[in-house]
Amino acid sequence: MREHIRRISLILVGSLLAAVGAGLTAGSSDTSPAGSGPGSSASAATGGDPPPSASLTKSSSRHAARAVAAARFIIVSPQPGTPDASPHTQVSFLGTPATQLGTVTVVGSRSGHHTGKLKAYAAAPGASFVPSKAFSTGETVHVELQPPSGSLASPLSFSFTVARPGVQARLPAGRLPAIVKATSRPSSAVPVTEHFLSRPTLRPPRVVITKNDASPTPGDIFLAPLGSGGANVAQRGPMILDPQGHLVWFDPLPHHHGAEDFSAQMYNGAPALTFWEGHINPLGFGQGQDVILDRTYHVVYRVHGGNGEAPDLHEFVLSPQGTAWVDSYVPVRADLRSLGGFQDSSLLDSIVQEIDLKTGLVMFEWHPLGHIEPSESYAHVVNGQTWDPFHINSIDLHGDRMVVSGRNTWAVYEVSLVTGRILWRLGGKRSSFHLGPGARFAYQHDAHLRPDNTLTLFDDQAAPQVGSQSRGLMLKLDGRDASVAHTYTHPRRLIAGSQGNMQTLPNGDEVVGWGSEPYFSEFTSDGHLIMDGHFPRPVQSYRAFRFPWAGVPPTHPAFAASTGHGKVTAYASWNGATTVTSWQLLTGPDATHLRPAGTTARSGFETPIPVQTNQPYIAARALDAQGRELGTSVPIHP
Repeated sequence: MREHIRRISLILVGSLLAAVGAGLTAGSSDTSPAGSGPGSSASAATGGDPPPSASLTKSSSRHAARAVAAARFIIVSPQPGTPDASPHTQVSFLGTPATQLGTVTVVGSRSGHHTGKLKAYAAAPGASFVPSKAFSTGETVHVELQPPSGSLASPLSFSFTVARPGVQARLPAGRLPAIVKATSRPSSAVPVTEHFLSRPTLRPPRVVITKNDASPTPGDIFLAPLGSGGANVAQRGPMILDPQGHLVWFDPLPHHHGAEDFSAQMYNGAPALTFWEGHINPLGFGQGQDVILDRTYHVVYRVHGGNGEAPDLHEFVLSPQGTAWVDSYVPVRADLRSLGGFQDSSLLDSIVQEIDLKTGLVMFEWHPLGHIEPSESYAHVVNGQTWDPFHINSIDLHGDRMVVSGRNTWAVYEVSLVTGRILWRLGGKRSSFHLGPGARFAYQHDAHLRPDNTLTLFDDQAAPQVGSQSRGLMLKLDGRDASVAHTYTHPRRLIAGSQGNMQTLPNGDEVVGWGSEPYFSEFTSDGHLIMDGHFPRPVQSYRAFRFPWAGVPPTHPAFAASTGHGKVTAYASWNGATTVTSWQLLTGPDATHLRPAGTTARSGFETPIPVQTNQPYIAARALDAQGRELGTSVPIHP
């Protein structure tokens, strides 16, 4: 594929990009083409965006489709007319090999000429010009690309503006962060935690499964418990449960750290665990890093944001090509007088980045500011506070386009990954679609467009509350009409003030994570509730998933014993082991001479094993379903 892309003759149409840039000036907004919708080939800019190929799948088509676009022009970031690029931004050229880019000239209106280096991407043709010094805030940066002599390409010229950094988000004392805001009355009881003799350092919140019908789809439950409002939660971190709700793996994080968006993805062709880790800002966004673990639970990669920005907690998507898609919330200065604010106010821009994992370079960057009018937001400007007009919280990739969810605009957007233009809006104040009865959503999360032109999302309907209850929502998109295909509601009529997700399983079942409400559920496609569980309040999980997972812990099984009433009971566990079905008790006169003395079926994370022996040393051996040895604990002398 890469060799084929290299052979494409790339013609750089400077006038075309200038026309695109003219539509992206600060405060401007894209126009949805009349009649546009999923799969529409309507142009989003002069020259148009290439239609996605129906023969290419979502997971494999992105760079191929964008390479077709590169035959018409190079994809650049920051995009022409970007109003708030980072002072530490790279200038990205995606679509042609670094050796064919030629000479790059970068001049700031205040900082002057910038020297730097062109650094090639590993995942796709292209390179970033990395300046040797930062840009000045508020200045205009002019970029020119002069192709090599004899090239068929034409010179390229465009400009962008550097942001003036805003004030870090803050809330008045006593207000809860949005990420942990709950609209229902919290319990005053201290959350119950799990305690294990064999692993006394693990204290995860206890999970209660109240309904668990047999599901035809295999898969463990993925959660990331987090306390709210200073709740006395002993530990937080990524957590895997088996289908019965028993703990399989838990990774407690350092104090004051949180984990969000815990999931299973493919990395380098193998299954991996992924999650965000860091600090949560009072306005409900994160500043941290995205973590990748292999099946032995070793950290194999930590993804740091590009252009000086830290990854946010809301989304982390790995591509088969070796790139990561992340979002970052960045405070920038803005004139908000037309919206009732001050001339020198701060707002949050929700930036989307594609990062080349091998080099750490930013291949693509998209800023809502300049594409979405801030006046489209349903969030109110409060003078003295950093305003969050967009709150992008999900990224769904489709060839040369992406679908993003804007919580505070009550809208889902399809965005061109070639020009950055918005192709259509679903919901909000400027919807490209007519919303049928019951199709209006508010403060939504986790939007995904499916191949059959249905779109799923978690419809919070709060906060502040605007609807009677939260729901998983499936909409059918037909031309310019959007109608309700299915809704998934909880029997407790939950109303989530933040967070939440909806995952479609291979058999058509839907997993719904209820965000700031401590519940997670599974429904059949027709809405029948077949699994339901919850944490003790006020523990919650940003998202909930089900994935097949096979983990191999790098440690020995844990083993402990207790004595009472003249009896010895041993306790065995193995954090992260997924194939243990029974425990074999070993006994012997010393630690090196142990023999089997009985087998006990695994029962949950920690299995009690009765000990009846006069031997001084005991240990436990983990066995799989075929009776094969998986690992043995260190012998103890109870």
